[in-house]
This record gives sequence, C-alpha cells and structure tokens, in this order.
Amino acid sequence: MAIKSTLKPVTLKPIRSGNSRNLKITIRDSSTKLPIDISGDKFYFTVKDSADLEDADAALQTSVVAPANATSVAGIVIIPVAAADTATVEPGSYVYDIVWLKLTSAPGERDTIQEGDVSFSKAVTNAQS
Repeated sequence: MAIKSTLKPVTLKPIRSGNSRNLKITIRDSSTKLPIDISGDKFYFTVKDSADLEDADAALQTSVVAPANATSVAGIVIIPVAAADTATVEPGSYVYDIVWLKLTSAPGERDTIQEGDVSFSKAVTNAQS
C-alpha cells in the first residue's frame, strides 16, 4: 500500500506557550486516495531546536494511539497538544515532525508523515482559572 507523504515542509500556525492545540491528520492511500484504517497505530508530534537532537532533548513530544472508532477507520487522527506541554516551551522557532508508528496497520513500519517549522510565542494572558 502506497502512502501519500510528499514531505514538503509545512509551517504550522504559531503556538502560544501555555495554550493547547489539536493537530488533525488524515491518512490516505496515495494510489487509490481511499482512507487507511489507522486504528491502534501510534502518532508522535515532536518539536526540537534541531532535528539532530535526541528525542529526550525535545522541547515538546506528545503521542496518541488512534482509537478503534469510525474516525480512525476513516484515516483521521487528532493529536492533542496539551497546554501543560506547551507551557515549558521557550518562545522561538523550532523544527517538528509527525511520525506514524504502524502498530496494527503494518507492524514494524514507521513513516514521517509531516515535518516543517513551528514557532512558539509568549501568551499575554496566563490565567488558569
């Protein structure tokens, strides 16, 4: 099965430190354009100063396992990035990628499905309640 993954760099909309964000990714077969069932597969969103850094040194890394539901069968995953995850990211420019670990759809395989730049800025309001 061929995966649509051009890996043209994608610049994400800036994220304010301390704010949450949901990243919606849709996976389709590049030949048939049909969605791929990603139920049980894991997706990572990793943000670093440089791609050369180890994951342990990432400014932010979060992951989600696609649930067994109609959304995942339609090839859609939402990667939630919590406010607590962004709160410790210093303002500045970073590189990121989104990696798909095919735990059930094709065990042992992984794909970088998106990469590019993302910037973080300081939020004006820091209220939590």
